[in-house]
Amino acid sequence: MGALTMSQTKALAIIPHVTGPLSLIGSCSILYDILSDRNKKLKRPYYRILLGMSISDAMTSLWLGLSTWPIPRGTEGVYGAIGTTASCTCQGFFIQLMVMSPIYNLNLSVYYLLLSKYHLTEETIAKRFERYMHAGAMVIGFGFAITGLPLTLYNNANLWCWIAAYPSSCEDNSGRHGNVPCERGHNAWLFRWLIFYGPIWLIIISVTGIMMMLTRSVRVEEKRIIEMQTEIRSQMPITSTNQAEASAVTVEQPTVSVPIALYETHRYERSRQMFHQAVFYLGVFYITWLFVTVNRMYQLITGANSFPLLVLHSIFGPLQGFLNFIVY
Repeated sequence: MGALTMSQTKALAIIPHVTGPLSLIGSCSILYDILSDRNKKLKRPYYRILLGMSISDAMTSLWLGLSTWPIPRGTEGVYGAIGTTASCTCQGFFIQLMVMSPIYNLNLSVYYLLLSKYHLTEETIAKRFERYMHAGAMVIGFGFAITGLPLTLYNNANLWCWIAAYPSSCEDNSGRHGNVPCERGHNAWLFRWLIFYGPIWLIIISVTGIMMMLTRSVRVEEKRIIEMQTEIRSQMPITSTNQAEASAVTVEQPTVSVPIALYETHRYERSRQMFHQAVFYLGVFYITWLFVTVNRMYQLITGANSFPLLVLHSIFGPLQGFLNFIVY
């Protein structure tokens, strides 16, 4: 772990043993809640997308929670390493599957957009779009993870096994070559960005764009509802205690019927509720990936490790399942 002290390496090894299980518990709680009422909930695309996201989070949380244990025993500068090359490769493979979770976040954002902005029914979304959502997440996730196996990319990566060069002195985190040849994980720094952080940042940009569209849509809907309600109030019949005066009043028929207005208001309230839930899921998404990507960006630029960033990475990296459960 570079210039980190032994006490720092111990702290970084211990933290995922806490955050990983918390995320696993959160993901499994969502899975239990959905599957315990599966006859009702699994009929809706929303719960099926959440099911896929939670399965992905549960798999990766389990392996992230193992922290340094799968790293080969005797690896220099690593606290708690008791594994082998095989266990390290296995952990790296499942952690790489973590890329499926952001894809499901993107799927969830698209679902909210189709439902709220374009007013598609859940049946239409399920029929026309959902199969591609699940297929995209699984093909990309497993495809990228399998890519790392023949390239021997999965090695000691500071906090756990993931995409890294071995031995660590053969290549730093920015790709600069060391004084010894790499036995495994050639050009690991490049593959980190090609099959993990690059796609994730594309997803972050896409999700942010979708949320901007949702925000604008909700504001337009709100303005339209206010105008509709104002029009109805202005065209309501005028009551009077004077019968002659009342009979002289010509009542203009509303151009917008009350039932239609009530329906539109109900649809707006539903869209607003979905928007707020989407914002919370997006917040979890940002919190989870902000510190992770900033840490890896710092390593790419400097070739060194930052203990504070590693701590934030080890806390929030494995925590998405737990935070999703709070939102759920």
